Amino acid sequence: MKKHPPNSQILQPYQDNLEQVVGLSPKTCQDRLRDVRHFLAAAGIRRTGDLAKLIPIHMVDYLTARSPEYEPASLRNVAGSVRGFLRFAQQRGWISQHLDLAVPKIACGARNDLPVYLNAQQLELLLASWDRGTAKGRRDLAIGLCLARLGLRAGEVAGLLLEDVNWRQASLRLNQSKNGSQAQLPLLAEVGEALASYLRAGRPVCAHRQVFLSGNPPRPMSAKAVSQVVRCALARCGIEVPRPGSHLLRHTLASHLVQNGASLKEVADLLRHRHLNSASVYAHLDLPSLRGLAQPWPKEVKV
Repeated sequence: MKKHPPNSQILQPYQDNLEQVVGLSPKTCQDRLRDVRHFLAAAGIRRTGDLAKLIPIHMVDYLTARSPEYEPASLRNVAGSVRGFLRFAQQRGWISQHLDLAVPKIACGARNDLPVYLNAQQLELLLASWDRGTAKGRRDLAIGLCLARLGLRAGEVAGLLLEDVNWRQASLRLNQSKNGSQAQLPLLAEVGEALASYLRAGRPVCAHRQVFLSGNPPRPMSAKAVSQVVRCALARCGIEVPRPGSHLLRHTLASHLVQNGASLKEVADLLRHRHLNSASVYAHLDLPSLRGLAQPWPKEVKV
């Protein structure tokens, strides 16, 4: 007889809801399920009937116990996962109380840090560091250009399939977008040339449909492996940044666009943000516009 994992009768319907109703990306679903699985285990919940014994203090005690393990922003995400699950449980009739209201709100100050990005010279140095004369170098250059010119996330690069590249229409289809929806991007000439070079003389022949492969025998690259390509190149170029990785190139693209006059709406659309607020951090980089908004300090008037 096949054994089902603990909480499967709870987690499976919740996973279906996240994927099919809410429409979250696989990575976000995975994170939400992980948080809820830990919460249910800590509360001793194994089946839907056990949820009736939950009381508000359980949520407070759980987050208090987890707080030493997390930074405030991460703990806020855990609280959000638990809160969302409790709303779902009430909709399903598993609990009768509004227990989601008992989940504490985690104090987390707004981040006002300027996004870390490369200047134009650093970016060109990084792109030039990949050896176009080797198969690995051609692959890594194509990855770097997908990140730096199109603003793709590491997971989106790892999820690219051969059929996602439409050479006739010069477009790129994203199926692994963070918000769960498909996206269509223009395939810039520079990116297309790098991809074609890698596919013709770099990508091993195999049954995998993913564009980017590594290892022997070849296997699809993970998002972590994509980000590692950028980390290695930064170290090779002697470029030190607080958070090296693939997202640095996404920030670099957005920052350069804003500095060259692009609106926040245009940046948000390009980066496929659901909300304009997600791109608001780049407003701090538009110094000419900010200077225009700043009012001169009033001069002292002598009487």
